[in-house]
Amino acid sequence: MIILVTFDKITIINKWVYFFMTNITVYSDDVRQSSEFLRLAISMLAKYRIPVDPHNYQMGYECVSGKNQALMDDLTHLIEKSRTPSQEQLESLYKSYFMQDEAFFEIMRQEIRKIIIEVLHGFGHSGEQLSSYSQTLNQFVDILDSRNSSTEMLEETHKVLDETRSMERIHKQLENQMSGVISEINSLRKELEQVKEESKLDTLTGISNRRAFDVTLEQMIFHARKNAKSFCLLLLDIDFFKKFNDEYGHLVGDKVLRYVAASLKRNIKGNDFLARFGGEEFVIILPATKVSGAMVVAEQICDAISSGNLTDKENNTSYGKLTISIGVTQFRASDLSDDIVHRADRALYLAKDRGRNRVEKL
Repeated sequence: MIILVTFDKITIINKWVYFFMTNITVYSDDVRQSSEFLRLAISMLAKYRIPVDPHNYQMGYECVSGKNQALMDDLTHLIEKSRTPSQEQLESLYKSYFMQDEAFFEIMRQEIRKIIIEVLHGFGHSGEQLSSYSQTLNQFVDILDSRNSSTEMLEETHKVLDETRSMERIHKQLENQMSGVISEINSLRKELEQVKEESKLDTLTGISNRRAFDVTLEQMIFHARKNAKSFCLLLLDIDFFKKFNDEYGHLVGDKVLRYVAASLKRNIKGNDFLARFGGEEFVIILPATKVSGAMVVAEQICDAISSGNLTDKENNTSYGKLTISIGVTQFRASDLSDDIVHRADRALYLAKDRGRNRVEKL
């Protein structure tokens, strides 16, 4: 009974360990790809006089390989502000993208190691007791088969009863220990899930980031094909944002990005998905929506953004009007994720070419 209960609990540990291990990022590039990315990463770092240390190289590798567009946008933003970023700025950037997960995973490793050692210790102790108890029972069987006196039988019976009670106590202790282990693992699992969720958020605007968008888009394509349903993608870009940024500074530019993100959230609903695509670009997925409906939503967004007047309440400074251009496209059965994004991007550039503050579709 002890062994069955114990292994039932250990199954939960195995599931947690599997969950933990399958959420660690692993690079799968082959030798040719990784060699090319190595060359490009070192070239990029050299161009901006960034030291090629392990952390900077990892950021460079992620950027040139296209694995982390959000990081690329933030690094570009940093370079625009101070041509050659300082080591402090680079370390801060690295920490925001990598150290949080790494530090948390290291804590997880230590915690799960501690839990497993405690469980193994419990197994060892109960195993020794179980071995002794088995020996006592075998001896008692031998006595039952013999012609021993009633006094000897009574003594052996008391001995078996005492050891049975002892085994019951050990069983209870082990169950309590395993209950504590399960509670601790559930707590660690919740913390891990929270870290995963936070890694999908854009720290500046509080909405989903590019990583979350990539995952969601793949899911949408899968469900659209499976259920023979369509959806639409909106790619949005703030008009003349660089000029605005240069004129008023990056702090004001950051406020503008937060303002636009908040406005977009107010103009979507239900299962609509909003993310910061990178820099001053945003992306919206409208499930179960045809292009005609998506155009209506996009026009409403354009009107909402352009109707506002940006003002700094602290010093009563007016920054004037802000406009946004939007490219709209509908999912097609043959689309891969890159296809639909590329088409929305072409529609966005069409809106830019035709005067901005407008919506175009492809």
